[in-house]
Amino acid sequence: MMRTFMRLVTVAVVLTVLLILMAACGSDPTATPRSAPTATAMPEPTSTPLPPGVPTPTAVSPTPTPAPTPTPAFDATAYFEGKTIRLITGTSPGGGYDTFTRIFAKHAKRYFPASTKFIVQNLPGAGQLRGFQAVLNAEPDGLTLGPTHQRWIQREVLVGDVPGFDLAGAHLIGTPSFSLVNEGGFCIHRSVGTSWADVLALGRPITNGETGPGNSPAQEFIEAIGGPIKNIYGYGGSSEIMAAFDRGEIDSTGRCSESTVPRLFPEWLADDRFVPLWYTERPMNPAYLAEVGVGSDYTYPHILDFLRSPDVGFEVTDQQVKALEAHIALSQVSRTFWLPAGVPDDLITYWDDIFEQIATDDQFAESAVVAGYADALGYKSGTDLQVYIDNLVALPQETKDIILKISAIDQLKF
Repeated sequence: MMRTFMRLVTVAVVLTVLLILMAACGSDPTATPRSAPTATAMPEPTSTPLPPGVPTPTAVSPTPTPAPTPTPAFDATAYFEGKTIRLITGTSPGGGYDTFTRIFAKHAKRYFPASTKFIVQNLPGAGQLRGFQAVLNAEPDGLTLGPTHQRWIQREVLVGDVPGFDLAGAHLIGTPSFSLVNEGGFCIHRSVGTSWADVLALGRPITNGETGPGNSPAQEFIEAIGGPIKNIYGYGGSSEIMAAFDRGEIDSTGRCSESTVPRLFPEWLADDRFVPLWYTERPMNPAYLAEVGVGSDYTYPHILDFLRSPDVGFEVTDQQVKALEAHIALSQVSRTFWLPAGVPDDLITYWDDIFEQIATDDQFAESAVVAGYADALGYKSGTDLQVYIDNLVALPQETKDIILKISAIDQLKF
């Protein structure tokens, strides 16, 4: 009993001493927090030493990319103010190329600053090549342009040797006159005859006048395969060719349609001067046929039907006729206006746009009608015309060789 009492006293004394010690140290019975570990310095990364003499690269702050400067819009008014625009045609005055060039110049004035001057320059020679080369060799400043004949496009595509002509560089703007080739047909002088049978009976070729090869596909075709036609080249344009027919220098002409005769030689109608033998795209209208003197019900064949006729009088193969058909289609790329190579893109875009506006202008059309070219009106863009050129490029070489033979384009002299 006594032992148990003594143990209890001892425990009580120990507890009392512990409480006194805890109070003296300012502790409380809560758990002591764990101290944070001391951070240890990491070793510097090592790198491969640079070769001797090579400086240690220093960090460079990236240079901010500047915002792109917007390209200013082309100011046509400022560019053309006070300048002179030359339109060069490779024909003599009075023909279709000359007339359309002058009509274009007349109405273009309304689309340019009042101080902008327009001049039309006639440079006939070498089947219109002289005038075309003047355009091609002009300064590429958008101040010189002009039309050319389709023969030079065909020559460049088929032969590729037209001096100064780069189809990939020179810019085709378009045409205000996508006209039909010889739209009224091919006609002979009444003093020669009134039918193809009369021509065959002559015993000699009839003569036909042209500025140069490539303008009369059917007549050139007939001469090339041995038919009774002789083409004479070197005339300055439609007006000169018609004057030659008028004085009896040539027997036949393709310049006998309602778009040319009433304007230049109305006396031909009063005198019943000619008779149409075939047409290439569409025949003359009945009212005009009555004026011609053959009667409004007069009929004459399309050139392809004529060549397949048993009465044609000479041998023609179907392959040759197909080549002629392609040649006629390509010959519609007429009175095409061009800019020289090197003209800046903004000027090209401007000319493409303004050319269409002028060529489709009602006042432009009215002037063409007054001049006798109602049937020759028809705007086509350079893009649309390029299709015809591409089709020529894509023709089989065999067909191209026939076209060269029947058109004599490869015989053109520079």
